[in-house]
Amino acid sequence: MRFHEDTIFKIEGQKYGQELIEIMNIEGKILKVHQTEYGIVDPKMYKPDLVFELEDRIIILEFQSSYVDVNDKRRFRFYSAIIDQVKVKSKKPIEVHVLSTVEPEKTKCYKINPDSRFPIYIHSLKSIDGDRFINKMNTKIEHEEYFTEKELLMTTLFCFMKSTQDVEKKILDSAELISSIPGLKKEMAQFAKGIVLMLCDKFVKDDTLNYRITNLVGGNMENVERYAQDRVDENNKQIIIKLTEKGFTTEEIIETLNVSKDFIEKTLAK
Repeated sequence: MRFHEDTIFKIEGQKYGQELIEIMNIEGKILKVHQTEYGIVDPKMYKPDLVFELEDRIIILEFQSSYVDVNDKRRFRFYSAIIDQVKVKSKKPIEVHVLSTVEPEKTKCYKINPDSRFPIYIHSLKSIDGDRFINKMNTKIEHEEYFTEKELLMTTLFCFMKSTQDVEKKILDSAELISSIPGLKKEMAQFAKGIVLMLCDKFVKDDTLNYRITNLVGGNMENVERYAQDRVDENNKQIIIKLTEKGFTTEEIIETLNVSKDFIEKTLAK
């Protein structure tokens, strides 16, 4: 992928991630979006798509274009173990939710042993007529009508809806539509384009089509990422000041925020 999606989602994920889980009928309020890169494992093999901390539990959200098999189940169980032991260190229960392009709503289980089952909650948007939805959104663009945040997120998830087109073509349609929406807020565009690029990276195997989609929504992603990183840095600066006032040492702040000593010193010198 041509951009670092953790940066893209870290700031805007709490707001727009809430809309996303509501579309999937997952109840709860998002408190925090967690980083999904773990240096102790191969990120190409073991990297959850999104991790949301809710008030009462932690949600691992995966996008899937194939049936969840036993290898997927093991991978999801591994995610939960890593998040539980290494990253989040919370007493909250961890759930894995999958938004699938092929499977209906159901719950699958991974049997760790005869007495232990790990549930995996599969969600589907196949009840939505995707072709009709996209036509409606294109009409809104033609008439320069306002897009709600939910409509924009639904557009990014077109590939999960019922349609006469294949998954790759649906992702292309999403990319073209999002790129055509006038007056889109930078923050919302950032999150929507991040979702489309993630889906493109996961599902679009044709190199030419992948390149086309990436260029459509990712041509200015370097600027978007820089904007997102600036917001992350500003947020970290405020936290550094507060932690310092509470007596935290530089080493403790480095461990807590994963920032450099130089960054801390420059922040406190201002």
